[in-house]
Amino acid sequence: MFRPIPDYEIEKIKEIAKNFKPKPVTNNDIIIFETTIGTFKGIFYNEEAPNHCLNFKKLANSGFYDGTKFHRVIPNFMIQGGDILSRDGKKSNDGTGNPGWTINEEFNGIKHTRGVLSMARSSNPNSAGSQFFICVSNQTHLDGKYTAFGKITEKVGIIDHIVNSSTDKVYALDLGLKSIPENENTQDWIRLDNPRTRQPIYYKIPKGRERSEYSREMLNKLRSDNPVVPIIIKKLRVVDKDQL
Repeated sequence: MFRPIPDYEIEKIKEIAKNFKPKPVTNNDIIIFETTIGTFKGIFYNEEAPNHCLNFKKLANSGFYDGTKFHRVIPNFMIQGGDILSRDGKKSNDGTGNPGWTINEEFNGIKHTRGVLSMARSSNPNSAGSQFFICVSNQTHLDGKYTAFGKITEKVGIIDHIVNSSTDKVYALDLGLKSIPENENTQDWIRLDNPRTRQPIYYKIPKGRERSEYSREMLNKLRSDNPVVPIIIKKLRVVDKDQL
């Protein structure tokens, strides 16, 4: 069950990660993702992205990723996780967190094919921190623009279950109507735009809710690829395969 944590706990986790000294990455290292819907495993591409691999191992083995969510899932594209702010219970800031540092890009020849593990970043090539994504299909347009540093090699089908999770956007689209029903008071409804079609979509304001507040809430949902039911990383560790 997801339990939000306060800001001071988040800062404590970041401080622990900052001071944690991982063992060097080796060819024996296996990445183990234990999630609320199953466990899958991967490997590093240490020769191609040594700094990213070590950074990921540092974060994973310090416990930084434990309890974080896959906060962004886009069918036929990718699943994204690794944001410590996904633990604070405020979906509005998911995707904006970092560990308190960044690492420089290590763009390489690894192709963004299905199962590839790569680092998320902003428009700044050197802005990667803790957030990562896993491709659920081939995404060649990302090649040479994002640092691929690993690949899921066992139970890769679990990422399909994650990416097909119902999201806030799907929920909001299902809840809305194409028009206000006859004999309804138009003042009891709000109009927003469907982000896919740019067509109007209407919502009836629940009793006791303020119009502008409800409008902001539904607009945020329409823009959100966050799963309705949290997909949580219970534990993420990098271990020597000979010790399994």
